[in-house]
Amino acid sequence: MRLIASTIAAVGLAASLASGQLIVGNDQSGTAHIYHIDVNTGVATSIYSSSTATAKPWGMAYDGATNTLYWNNGSTLYASTYDINGLNPVTLGTMMFNNATVNFVGLGFRNGVLVGTRNIATEAVYEIDPNTLIATQTYVYSTTYDFGGVDVDATNNNLYGLSDTPSDGRGLYLIDDTNQTVTHKAPYPAGETDIDGLAVFNGIAYYVTDGPNTTQANFYIFDANTGVQLGTLPSPFTGSGTFSAAAFVPAPGALALLGLGGLTAIRRRR
Repeated sequence: MRLIASTIAAVGLAASLASGQLIVGNDQSGTAHIYHIDVNTGVATSIYSSSTATAKPWGMAYDGATNTLYWNNGSTLYASTYDINGLNPVTLGTMMFNNATVNFVGLGFRNGVLVGTRNIATEAVYEIDPNTLIATQTYVYSTTYDFGGVDVDATNNNLYGLSDTPSDGRGLYLIDDTNQTVTHKAPYPAGETDIDGLAVFNGIAYYVTDGPNTTQANFYIFDANTGVQLGTLPSPFTGSGTFSAAAFVPAPGALALLGLGGLTAIRRRR
């Protein structure tokens, strides 16, 4: 009976997690779109479009506690309540570090603050207060890395980055800014050398290319633990971007179910 119950719970949990949405955008010229992509079907739907910088993200992050989607273009930070039917961007202001304007090429979210990386000047992990927009450095890593896409897995607070630099192997890295280490976890797909958007949830990493989809037809799905490619999703980007961005919005209750699953496993072991 316990096995049946566990199986039912596992199937329900997997379905709930899979119904989350991948949110993506790039900074292509002209009119750009921010899309949500159904990770089951690959269908992309525009949830915001504009010819202004508001629709051209360099980095993107999601705060599940407040249902807030954050993104930036250069040093300007935007936010919107996440709604699958459409976004309503608010300009939060200019991000600063040491009293100077600062831009970021990737964003994640953990413990109430944004996490960002830069690929010019001091390349490092930064934490950005979403209220004051003041950034602080947490880890100045080697310039042999080039972390363009970054994200935090909300299920365990692990920080990941995508590096285009071949000296240590292009691919996905686990970034431990507490212990000041980086660990290679998964490669780039064959033929890909420049991927700037990243979303990670429950150990699954989504690599988001810049486009256009005539030359970069797909996004890629990797297991962050095993390094195995799990599949692809079609890119909706019609134009070429210098930057791309991504975030994962889990299905309602997904994090709670993950916690429940862990508790059930503990009880079963006892």
